[in-house]
Amino acid sequence: MSNDKYPSADLLAEAKEKRRVPPEDVIFDYFNSSDGESMRFARFPASKVVETKGTIIFLPGRTEFIEKFIEDIHIWNGIGFACAAMDLRGQGMSSRIHPNRDKHYVRSFDPHIEDVHQLFEKAIAGKMPKPYILMGHSAGSHVMLRFLHDYPRDADAAILVAPMVRIAAGGTPRMVTHCISFIMNFVGLGAAYVPGHTAFKDGRWGWRRMLTHDDERFKDEDHFINNKDRRLAVGGVTYKWLLEAMRSCDILNAPGYAEEINAPILILQAGEDQIVDNKAQSDIAEHLPNGRIVKIDGAMHEILKETDEHREKVWEAIADFIDLKEGPDFSVL
Repeated sequence: MSNDKYPSADLLAEAKEKRRVPPEDVIFDYFNSSDGESMRFARFPASKVVETKGTIIFLPGRTEFIEKFIEDIHIWNGIGFACAAMDLRGQGMSSRIHPNRDKHYVRSFDPHIEDVHQLFEKAIAGKMPKPYILMGHSAGSHVMLRFLHDYPRDADAAILVAPMVRIAAGGTPRMVTHCISFIMNFVGLGAAYVPGHTAFKDGRWGWRRMLTHDDERFKDEDHFINNKDRRLAVGGVTYKWLLEAMRSCDILNAPGYAEEINAPILILQAGEDQIVDNKAQSDIAEHLPNGRIVKIDGAMHEILKETDEHREKVWEAIADFIDLKEGPDFSVL
C-alpha cells in the first residue's frame, strides 16, 4: 500500500508491531445476557481522538477471542474510530455451558443473536459514538448476518470477513454430514469431537494448517492463551456445535432471508478458504440488497491474520466501502 493510501503504510506497520499489546485505554468487562449468561466484552474508546468517526464492533470466529483483533483495533483507533468487541458464548471468557471448557458446544446458535443485541443495549448504545459498523470473522460474521436480519436498527453497516454462510464440506455431501451429526446427537454423543478435532493444542496441525500463510500472526492466538489466560482457549468442534451451525446456516440460506437484510455489507472472501464455503458467500452476496463482495486472492481463511500483502488488499477494500478519512456516510452507499 503506497504512502498516499489510507490507512498509511506507517500506521499498518506500527499496528503490526503492537498487535499483542492492547491499547492503553481498553476497558474489559462483563454483562449478563437476557438468559443470565455472562458475556465478556471490551471497549477501545480511542480517547486521544478529538472527534471519533464511529464505532467498529468486532465478533470473533470459532475458537477466537477479543485479543486476536488487537492489530486491526490499533488501525481503527489510529484513523479515528472507537472499537468494541465481545467473546461469543462458548468461547473466550464468556460463559460455556459444557463443563469441559475444551469442547466447543452450544445448544443453539439463536442465543448468539440475542447476546449481540444485549451488547448493544448494555455496552454500546449511548456509550460509544455512532455510526455502528459490525466487523466479524467466520462464525462471528454468520452471527452478524442473522443479527442484522433480526435487529435491523441496531447497526448501520457490516464488514464480514470470510463469513460462515455454509461450512466447507471437503467433498462430503452436506446431507451426509448433517445426518451423521444428527445421529450422534440422537444417541447422546453430541459432546464428542468430530473427526480431526481434539482438546486445544497449539501449533500448526490438522485444520489449523488451513488458516493463514503468515507464521508469526498465526502464533498470536497461542500467545494470548499461553501468556495471558489458558481459559481463553477452546478445543475442537463437537457434533452438537456442528449440527447447530448447519441448522443456523440453513436459516441464513432460506429463500427470501438475505433479501430482508438491508444494511450496507462488505464481504471479504478468502480465495484459498478451506474452512467455509466460498460459493455460498457469493450466492448470498447476490441476494443482499446492499451487499458487495471482494475476493482476496491467495488468502486463507483467517484473512486478518494473513501476510502484509493480503492485508493491504483488505484495507483497500474497506477504504473503498466507507470513507475512512472523513467518516462514513451510508446514505450514499
